[in-house]
Amino acid sequence: MAMPKGKRGPLSEQEKAARRAAREAKLKGAKMRTPMELSQALGIGINQCYAALERGQIKGALRIKQRWLIPERVIERLINGEPLTAA
Repeated sequence: MAMPKGKRGPLSEQEKAARRAAREAKLKGAKMRTPMELSQALGIGINQCYAALERGQIKGALRIKQRWLIPERVIERLINGEPLTAA
């Protein structure tokens, strides 16, 4: 019995690892970072990070559906001591 077009069977562990590695490489090459990376860079908890994002305290952060993306330059500014919000 043939699989419907566009549908595949379950991925093998090798395929899963290859996809995971490709995703990680893509994120490293991107200029956008995740809330987890932001929390690690600032030394704060992930819940504090999400709370600041929800309150709009991190200017330049984008929310696409349920996913937050933070430009790398915003993280660099925060690390350099600039305030979270523009005064």
